[in-house]
Amino acid sequence: MAGQPVVAITGANGYLGSVCCDAFADAGYEVRRLVRRPQLRRGDRGFSLEGGCNEGALDGADVLLHCAYDFTPRSRRGIWSANVVGTRALLDAASAAGVRRVILISSMSAYAGTRQRYGRAKLASELDAVAHGATVVRPGLVYGPRWGGTVGSLRTLASLPIVPLVGATTHQFTIHEDDLARGLLALANSAPTSVPIGLANPTPVPFRALLSDIGRAATGRTPRFIPIPWRALYAVMRLGEVLHLPLPMRADSLLGLVRPAPEVPNPEVLAERGVAVRPFRLDEFPTAG
Repeated sequence: MAGQPVVAITGANGYLGSVCCDAFADAGYEVRRLVRRPQLRRGDRGFSLEGGCNEGALDGADVLLHCAYDFTPRSRRGIWSANVVGTRALLDAASAAGVRRVILISSMSAYAGTRQRYGRAKLASELDAVAHGATVVRPGLVYGPRWGGTVGSLRTLASLPIVPLVGATTHQFTIHEDDLARGLLALANSAPTSVPIGLANPTPVPFRALLSDIGRAATGRTPRFIPIPWRALYAVMRLGEVLHLPLPMRADSLLGLVRPAPEVPNPEVLAERGVAVRPFRLDEFPTAG
């Protein structure tokens, strides 16, 4: 790429989007944020999954990093209309604009047999992305000093005096913010592959151990757990969503915690590009205060 390369990032105001914006800016890219409410002084461009990009938003972009996802819809029809159809339109726009490299941020929830609507929507978008010659990445549970995304919700949970524990025998695959950034930068400068690339350490972390580490890092003490049958909690959360009650987590997200992906797909792709993903450890996690 001659001159300063341009990366366009959807969902730039979100947790993963903000991590990506900082990482690509530090690597010398001109970052073009594609957001619902653009700030013109920052060079933002308008974008929403429902409405698409503003005219010219992708012109001159070398890389498109699609991080945006609309969690507002709850029904399958609403999820597909907003996210799958919206992503398909974005991929078409990127092809029309001649964007050199497109990276779809999928999820470790997108595995064969997933019961999550979120995971199924991501699988559908993965098929569209591969058909457009894009790179598909599935990040694990992203953690780091920003305490954002799912790990931010788990921090709130693990800070309770008594922590409800569901899925005590399940696991999660994790990735530090810095390793995520290095992986995406490497892939932005690599030829796309036809297989999804897992961005996570391949060693599963038991969910109870994960919550214990997060609780100690957040509060300085080991959490006290009380086991709760996840199906009962799921039913209560689904009822709460029907009644439009405020909840700390979506019922669909609970499925992702109790029915995680069985493995990290194709970790050798990152290794071949010289990117190592560190294991999750307490001393790697941001400390209390």
